Amino acid sequence: MELNNLLGIGDFTLVEGSYAEQRWIARTIDYMGKEKSEDIAELRRIYSEDGELIGIAINDIELGFWIVFTDFIAEQSLKEDFNAIATTLSGERERDVVVNMRAFRAGVMEFYSLGLVNRLFCDCEIKEPGFYPRERIEALKILLKEFVDPVAGDTIEIGCGAGEATVALHELGISPITVDINKCEICRGLEEGVLEPMKSIVLDCALLSSFFGREFDFVFGFMVGKLTRYELFNWEKVLREVPKVLKSKGKVLFTVSSEDEALILRDILKDEFDSEIKENEKSDGYFDHWVYTGSLKS
Repeated sequence: MELNNLLGIGDFTLVEGSYAEQRWIARTIDYMGKEKSEDIAELRRIYSEDGELIGIAINDIELGFWIVFTDFIAEQSLKEDFNAIATTLSGERERDVVVNMRAFRAGVMEFYSLGLVNRLFCDCEIKEPGFYPRERIEALKILLKEFVDPVAGDTIEIGCGAGEATVALHELGISPITVDINKCEICRGLEEGVLEPMKSIVLDCALLSSFFGREFDFVFGFMVGKLTRYELFNWEKVLREVPKVLKSKGKVLFTVSSEDEALILRDILKDEFDSEIKENEKSDGYFDHWVYTGSLKS
């Protein structure tokens, strides 16, 4: 896996139960506090390119494998707790490792993705195969070609499900980070080989800006949910996170099933985006029938 290569270690584990839990690192702080230097055969201190300590990896003598502790997306107060404990640990053999932050993040995503597929973090029993209708994929590709530059930049897809629409992005050479709150859907997409292990996260999209900075050129959301007036509260929380993770000239593309839903999108995001709504004549009449596109206002 990516973390093996980055850190130069063998078999390893992370102690948190999901990528999202790395924000609060409760188990990390607890487990690190119980480690004793005499139990550590080897130790790696993990630094980002700018010199920040973002983790520590220890080869536990009794367990016989490596444990990687990290605070790279933790809240600031928890980072201070992490560093305080990390400075007390030592091993017979120590070395520092400097990592690229994006590669490190991808490695953590990969660990949790493979953990889902291996049922370490997911106990779903999905039997039926995924449903990836070719007609929808081709219609989306036509739509996307009108909107996305040949080089798409940094992209993220919210509410990706099992990757039913992600296929269209991949076939156009676009490789987004894919996010969904439903871990069984992410698991299915990974098993089908549609979603990429190093770019998939089980996460509530209403928390996007807690995990990502202003780093994306495009945010995609296909059939972002049935945006009825009754479910508006939950969807509004998600949509208001979108501009917080976009670069200064970032763009969005959302598809919905009805014009009314597209108008709801426009109303929610009117202060953030210069937008356009149009009917997608290539759709099957339900999936992606209406399209909302927007550019972040200056």
